[in-house]
Amino acid sequence: MKNKQDSVSLPYWILVVILGIATYKQIDFANLNFKNTGLGIVYLLTFIATIFLIVKKKKSNS
Repeated sequence: MKNKQDSVSLPYWILVVILGIATYKQIDFANLNFKNTGLGIVYLLTFIATIFLIVKKKKSNS
C-alpha cells in the first residue's frame, strides 16, 4: 500500500488543473500573446511554480 507521504496532495493537482485551464484561456493563439498580459503572466508563473513544487516533492520522497 502506498504511503501517504509518497503522493502529492490533491489540492496541488486541483490547483494545477485550474491554473492550466486559466492560462490556456488567456492565450490569444492568433497573435501568440496573452489577452490580458498581467493576468496571463501571473497565471503562468503560478502554474510553473506549482508544477515545480510537485516535482520537487516527488523527487524528495523517492
